[in-house]
Amino acid sequence: MCPVGYPPRMPSDTYPSLTPSRNGVSAEGRRKSAQATNAKYATDMGYEEAGVMLREVSARMDTKRAEMSRFQDLCHRWDNLYYPDALTDYGPDHWPNDPNLSIPGRTHVSVNVYPVYVDVPASLQSAIPVEHIAPADPRQEQNRELAASVERVYFAWKEEVGFEVKNHKAAVAKGLYGRTAAKVWWDPEMDMPQVSIVDQPKNLWMGFSATDYTKLDWAIYAYRVHPTTVMEKYGLDVDYDQDGFPYVRPFDGHITTNRYAPTRDWLNGDESNMVEVIDYWYRVPKDTPTPGRKTEMVTYNCILVGNYLIKNEAHEEYSGELPYVPLFNTYVPGLPDGRSEFYDIEQLLREKDERMSAGAQMIAKTVGGQFWQLTGPEAPDKVPPGVEPKADKVVAPGAGNRVEKIEPWMPEFQFDTYLDRIDRELSDVSGLNDLLRGLAPAQVLSSGKAINALIANYEARIRMKRDLFYEWRIRVWELANTVWGNQNPDLGEAFALASKLTVTPPSLTPRDELETATMAANNVNNKLWSLRRGMDAVGVEDPEAEVDIVKEERTDASLFPADVQTQAALAGTLQQLQMTAQQMGQQPQQMGMGMGGPGGAGGPVDMLAQQAAGMLPGGMGSLNAPEEQAVLPPEGLTPGAPPPGGGPV
Repeated sequence: MCPVGYPPRMPSDTYPSLTPSRNGVSAEGRRKSAQATNAKYATDMGYEEAGVMLREVSARMDTKRAEMSRFQDLCHRWDNLYYPDALTDYGPDHWPNDPNLSIPGRTHVSVNVYPVYVDVPASLQSAIPVEHIAPADPRQEQNRELAASVERVYFAWKEEVGFEVKNHKAAVAKGLYGRTAAKVWWDPEMDMPQVSIVDQPKNLWMGFSATDYTKLDWAIYAYRVHPTTVMEKYGLDVDYDQDGFPYVRPFDGHITTNRYAPTRDWLNGDESNMVEVIDYWYRVPKDTPTPGRKTEMVTYNCILVGNYLIKNEAHEEYSGELPYVPLFNTYVPGLPDGRSEFYDIEQLLREKDERMSAGAQMIAKTVGGQFWQLTGPEAPDKVPPGVEPKADKVVAPGAGNRVEKIEPWMPEFQFDTYLDRIDRELSDVSGLNDLLRGLAPAQVLSSGKAINALIANYEARIRMKRDLFYEWRIRVWELANTVWGNQNPDLGEAFALASKLTVTPPSLTPRDELETATMAANNVNNKLWSLRRGMDAVGVEDPEAEVDIVKEERTDASLFPADVQTQAALAGTLQQLQMTAQQMGQQPQQMGMGMGGPGGAGGPVDMLAQQAAGMLPGGMGSLNAPEEQAVLPPEGLTPGAPPPGGGPV
């Protein structure tokens, strides 16, 4: 799906911007009118099912129009701050309604540095975390191996679909608008689930199943496409009625898509010749519901292009879930809109713009020119011609007169202090200190402790945002392996046994990385952690393959001669233990301890031999070769006794 911005971004007339309207009709009013017109055309042209679905979609959207109208208005405001709509003679301007902009001699300032309040938090939150697929039962080797295999599949899938790049896009979108969503869908060409990020959440209508806003019951993505796209993607033609309204129909041998489309601004805004596409997802019961019991649901997808129904079919691969996974910027109880990074700092940004403009105007008046006066007892009321001071010229003010400079009055304001106060309040609200905004002095940049302390302070500010972001990553993967497992039953069995994703926050400073590595090394050396868990903690993507590489390197005498020598000594000790165990096992009654004693099968010596055998690395097979085995006496012969027949010992 290729999202197209709707309603269109309009040039800002005011600051803050209002909901775009034409002739008193709001954007939502135009949308509702267009949907009603499409439903009428569908019925008149005999597309009964399309008319039914269009009316159902309109009824669903009616329940959310007030909420979406407010949210879309907020999106326009945040868009204008992040990327100013207006372009004046002096550059982009996010508040062009300032009277000073159109009055000659006045000063107007638009400080367009505010994207940093979105980009920096998004960059820090989208840092790649430490992820691990946990087995269902870690005590069983088979489950651990299966989890390691699923983990390899997960990392390969992330690389194939560009998951980390899309995570960064999601972080920017949720920081700017307050919320976004990921759509998981099956890609038959890639033969795996694909993920796309909704970068225009004002086009996504989400119907939640409860007021806790955690699970979706239906979702509608409504956007607009060009008539040529309708022909290319859906094989349909677009025609226009006498009012210029576009309607869709199958080809009748005469293509009308490229015909000139009359404008109808009051209905369609600046996209008069574009067709609305509705991607509608909803759920229905699979069987007849039984009172008091849970009902299994089936997910359906309906695609409407204008007044024409493209499809309305079930998607059982979702197992009753919707393909959208919503993501909120932070936790706001009882509010489905989310919270933009600009929400609490918009007034401070406006205040800074106004004070900067006022200060610049005061300075402009002061330095706008020099003023002179003619004084003296004979000074005339009007300055005679030729008396005005000019560069490199001499003036004659007359007898007893003199030309004096008028010193302009410059009021003293704590202008810098006032701007510093606004910047401090911006830091208080956003949490972005001078280091994160790139304004830290040299003494801070040269101190590792100062850098770590400033970043640690900000980490506490974004704790909730990061937790929600990691939870969203886990939910996206769970939906992806649900779709994948239903399309591939073999993978579905593996996902059912081991697909639980655990996410550990990444380190944002070098000191954190060093401390994590040191902690992992200490826990592994002190037998508190396994080697694989230590590798997981420091971000090794495939611990199983890494362990195999470590084994291979540690058995190479040219790289680690001391380790190989230790292993050879261990192998010799093992062989001696095996000989001793075999000799002691032939005389259990003489030892008075039976087969379960220290020297028998299952005794401590045998257990130690088995443990030692398990400790041998895979690369030491040559030490266990037949030519390296100890020569044992023939069966039934006591060590040190003469051979049968009186031969030499």
